[in-house]
Amino acid sequence: MATMMTKMKIVRIQQAPQTGLKTRRTTTARNAVSSRRSTHATAINMTRGTSISIFSSWTLSACSGREQEREKKINLRSNQIKISSSLICRAESSPSENEAPSVSINAKDDSTAVGTPPKVVESEIIPRPPLKVAAALALVGSLESTYLAVQKLSGGDVVCPVGGCQTALNSSYAELFGLPLSLYGAVAYFIVAFLAFSGSNINPEESKELESKYKKSRVLFFLSTCGLAGVSSYLLYVLAVKLGGVECVYCLTSASISFALFSIGFSGLTPKETVNASPPAISLFFVTMLSLSLVLGLGADNVDDGDEPEFLSYETPRIEAVSTQYSRELAKYLKESGAKMYGAFWCSHCLDQKEEFGKDTELPYVECFPEGWQKGAEIAKVCADTKVKGFPTWVINGKTFEGDKTLEELAKESGFKTQTPFESPSSESSSSIPDFLE
Repeated sequence: MATMMTKMKIVRIQQAPQTGLKTRRTTTARNAVSSRRSTHATAINMTRGTSISIFSSWTLSACSGREQEREKKINLRSNQIKISSSLICRAESSPSENEAPSVSINAKDDSTAVGTPPKVVESEIIPRPPLKVAAALALVGSLESTYLAVQKLSGGDVVCPVGGCQTALNSSYAELFGLPLSLYGAVAYFIVAFLAFSGSNINPEESKELESKYKKSRVLFFLSTCGLAGVSSYLLYVLAVKLGGVECVYCLTSASISFALFSIGFSGLTPKETVNASPPAISLFFVTMLSLSLVLGLGADNVDDGDEPEFLSYETPRIEAVSTQYSRELAKYLKESGAKMYGAFWCSHCLDQKEEFGKDTELPYVECFPEGWQKGAEIAKVCADTKVKGFPTWVINGKTFEGDKTLEELAKESGFKTQTPFESPSSESSSSIPDFLE
């Protein structure tokens, strides 16, 4: 029994260590499994974190690369625009035949460029001259010339406030091909007025077609005024040189209107139009002056040489009309009041004025060519001191009147009053009887 007990104890003792060892092994295995699981989980977590980090880094890198590529494209586009703009500026500033054609960039492309403002193209300013004012001036010139032409054709005398009008208008330079020169002037002024008025009714801002039409009308108006300026320049030369500096109000007024129209036409041109229109304008100006000098100048010389003798000796004109009591009293009053009548023995208007008074009247008459007349002869000193420009010329109460006047006009200007009833001198038929009896 004892032996069995002892064996059982040994067996238990032997089993006890084995059981403890088994328990330790089981715990160790469990710990190993747990450690492996923990390590695996850690590895999985590390793998996930690393993958996310790598993916995020790759995404950021890709986005950054796209942004850089986009910035490079924008910078490249901006440089191209700057280079193109530089080419345009060079082409516009110094064009030549050897340079390449100018480069143009659309405004749409310029607006998309970063940091580059769109190019602003300045259009040429269209001049707007006062064409309606020019039309009014030309119309005044046409009316003035029409008045002079009617008076010339009808044989009447024009109203002249200073003197010299009749001398200029009755000269051979005042006719062209048998018609008054003022008649041609009236037509020319009317054409210029029509051109100015037509151009003033065009609005160049409505369309390109109207802008081109307005440009042509301005240039055409300017060229027409060059012709008027040429005519006026030649006529001023005639007044100053050929006619001895006579004062003609109508001639000077017409010249002033012509030069005013020329100034308006010149102000209505752009610098480019001025350069293009200058050659034909200058040619038209000088051709007009040369043509008038040939036609009027040679015609006037032929008239002077053919119709007038080289010398006219002084002769007292013969008065046919019989004077009346009224005309004799008026002539005496004019002489006593200091009035003077300046004339020339060859002047037909002076003869008409003397016929208005009749013979046997004491007219205060002053002869301006007492020694006779010849081409280039000087006027008498007393007439030159009075600045006589035409015949006859009346000086009454310090006022100068040119042309022959009626008895009523002379009485009114001199202040003559009488109880004698007005009676005009008798006709030539009644005066021929005494002359015949004598």
